[in-house]
Amino acid sequence: MKRTLLLTILGVLLSHGTRAQLAQNPDKFLGNITTSYQIDYGTEKFYQLWNQITPENESKWDQIEGWSRGSFSWTNCDRIYNYAKTHKFPFKFHTLVWGSQYPKWMDNLSKEQQLKALTEWMDAVKKRYPDLKLIDVVNEAIPGHAPAPYKDALGGDGVTGYDWIIKAFEMAYERWPNAILIYNDYNTFQWNTDQFIDLVTKLRDAGAPIDAYGCQSHDLTDCSLTTFKNSMTKIQNALKMPMYITEYDIASADDNYQLQRYKEQIPVMWEASYCAGVTLWGYIYGETWVTDGTSGLIRNGQDRPAMTWLREYMQTDKALQAKSPFPGMVKEASVYVKPAALRVPTGKPTSIEVRAKMLTKTIDHIDFYVNNILQQTLTEAPYMVEYTPANKAKYNLKAVVHTTDGSKYERLASFTAYEDYGSKVFTDLAQLTSGQPFTIVSGEQGKAFYCSDNQNLGFANYATAFSNSVVGYYFKLESLAHSTDVSVRNYYLLRLLKVDGTAYTIWGSPGYLNTQPAAQDCSFILGLNNQNGQDFKNGAVWDIQYVEGHGFSLRNVGTGLYLHDNGPAKYEDPVYFTFCTVDAATGLHDVSLPKAQPSVVSTAVFTLQGMKVGTMEQWSTLPSGLYVVGGKKILKK
Repeated sequence: MKRTLLLTILGVLLSHGTRAQLAQNPDKFLGNITTSYQIDYGTEKFYQLWNQITPENESKWDQIEGWSRGSFSWTNCDRIYNYAKTHKFPFKFHTLVWGSQYPKWMDNLSKEQQLKALTEWMDAVKKRYPDLKLIDVVNEAIPGHAPAPYKDALGGDGVTGYDWIIKAFEMAYERWPNAILIYNDYNTFQWNTDQFIDLVTKLRDAGAPIDAYGCQSHDLTDCSLTTFKNSMTKIQNALKMPMYITEYDIASADDNYQLQRYKEQIPVMWEASYCAGVTLWGYIYGETWVTDGTSGLIRNGQDRPAMTWLREYMQTDKALQAKSPFPGMVKEASVYVKPAALRVPTGKPTSIEVRAKMLTKTIDHIDFYVNNILQQTLTEAPYMVEYTPANKAKYNLKAVVHTTDGSKYERLASFTAYEDYGSKVFTDLAQLTSGQPFTIVSGEQGKAFYCSDNQNLGFANYATAFSNSVVGYYFKLESLAHSTDVSVRNYYLLRLLKVDGTAYTIWGSPGYLNTQPAAQDCSFILGLNNQNGQDFKNGAVWDIQYVEGHGFSLRNVGTGLYLHDNGPAKYEDPVYFTFCTVDAATGLHDVSLPKAQPSVVSTAVFTLQGMKVGTMEQWSTLPSGLYVVGGKKILKK
């Protein structure tokens, strides 16, 4: 009866030209953005349609402090913030840290000054808006999107690959502990789903105070329902965190196409219990960010079919009764699980901190689980756990906060345990043939080999190689003593290991270090084809010799020439490498990495194609051109 009466009243209101706010669910919002720097636009007021607002541009850093450092222009942002307060719905600050629309004077500052400017920026926002409830802390940081050019000021990639983002969230949490802190990005349902999951997982597992992830959803215009649902489920299953749809739009001038997408997608996202709200990215046709503004829902003052449907859907029982991870649109619990490191050695205790704080309720106790087995019940802050991983594996962590009123709040994290190989420097290949993992470093150059990406061999300074290696920087020596090819029985293969110590495979096949002169590089090939390598026979076979006082040389059996770096093995004279164990998780200070030491100086002169044309003694007789001597390019005029 009540339901019928509600619809009757709604029908009367509509018939008289008065529109009710679309979303009536008290626990999640249907929001929108400003339109061409205006809030109310068209015949209906913003607050008559939407119950959350995000400034499209007005709260971005360059709009507030873009002209001159220390000179802030708050007028436009104030207007939106105060409008939301007047109408008692959420205002979202968009955004604190982003690689686009930041003050360009930042580019001319030192890292120290950039950090100072970022701190001043956040302090200024805190002073102006001390009670923010929703914040896009970092926006579009997936590699290839718009990571902040000034990220090194926040710590750079670091050990996690995203240390700078973690720092930004910590800074935001210090200032707004009760706000819902969000990481926001695009192409999350198509094209960059896995990268998005990896990034947010790293933030969560490192204990960053991130409360929700934001999926912009611009990629849904041409996304099938199956792909959308599968991706949304995949993200949630991996992260187990609240989700916001932050910038939804369907860019199409075709009314029926736009209607179809809205009818397919909106119920899926809105009715998901982990969805805390949906923000549309514009609603006035011709005034949205897409070409010709075709994502707009109101054209020439008239509802497009998708808008008509949206008004009706939001009054259905399913829409009105949809659950939210933030009842009342506020964050009651701040719970973050922070292991000492994302990678820890086996057999050694590691500390884990559970940061837990309630807004209005009282914590009774916290149950802490490892791999779904209860380890400890914590009753007093600080909530600390010590755990010793026994085996190389991923360990899933879970904290369940119980409050005195019977409520429960969960937070997940994880770390990976690796075998602690100790700090060793090897001088005999016999020490390695049992499968002992080792790293190949150059003391003379202060660099180490690692797998960078796309199966490629990287060669960079120690910190970069050990902290940025997505795949690994350990190798395993495989003897060919029992090969059916007698010509290679005195030689070896170098197989890459992943960071967890397991063997690296490419599409199910082993990955071996292989020189490729035609491609002008070295890489990890899939399979060996009887040790043929990719370019030629025995391209992955290495003659490895130790020279006292220098180290190991790597002569490729296929080319008959030596490896100097991550380019092809093409040099007549060797350089020497140290084989040792080292791990970024234990800290480089624990390892006596080799310092610069002289290697045999090469006097051979090569063309850029690797062909020897003489020695330095014959330099004066060589024609003008660019040559390679001792691994370095030299121009002869």
